Amino acid sequence: MHTDFVVVPVNDALAGRFPPVCCMTGARADGHAPVLVPKRLGIAWLLLLAGPFGALVLVAIWPRVRVRYVAKLPMSEAAFDRLHLCRVRRLWCGWLGALGLPLSLALWRIPPMGLVVLVVSLFGLGVALHAHWRLPWLSPTAVADGRGRTITVRGVHPAFAAAVQSFRAA
Repeated sequence: MHTDFVVVPVNDALAGRFPPVCCMTGARADGHAPVLVPKRLGIAWLLLLAGPFGALVLVAIWPRVRVRYVAKLPMSEAAFDRLHLCRVRRLWCGWLGALGLPLSLALWRIPPMGLVVLVVSLFGLGVALHAHWRLPWLSPTAVADGRGRTITVRGVHPAFAAAVQSFRAA
């Protein structure tokens, strides 16, 4: 995993004003990939102290308060394809594996069929878990400062960090 980071103004991150260097591979970037910059919930966590009613209110307001910005980071086509494939595997293999487990129990009276469905379901869940664990290494993370002036992007390629530094200096 890359440990380099860059600090950029919010306006540049939202508009995608970066040098054409992929943030994950350091190669030439073909386009931009959206990266969510989460918002800290702050005092909204106190709703959990109100018990189940507070938890329901937090769930109701979560979509409005969870995302602060959507930054556009440059990414090569190969890096974006790896990221997209991993997300698709996590979604579809997870759902199909989870739905296959009860189906295998229903088909348990037909031993070969139930066993095949069980093995395929467990394999699908394994693929989904592997994709879920790989996702943080395929995409950088971004965090906004408390005042909302800068965004720190972590886990970028050293060539991207150097290109951003020279781009800012020019």
